[in-house]
Amino acid sequence: LSPVLSAPDDVRDARIGLVECARIVLASTLGVLGIAAPESM
Repeated sequence: LSPVLSAPDDVRDARIGLVECARIVLASTLGVLGIAAPESM
């Protein structure tokens, strides 16, 4: 099991929030650079 999903609820929620923030920043940065990013892997 992944460390994100197997953590206690409050830690899991914080980690999922960090992943979502990283996704937003990465998508924005790629957009500024003019690089297309896939919606899902």
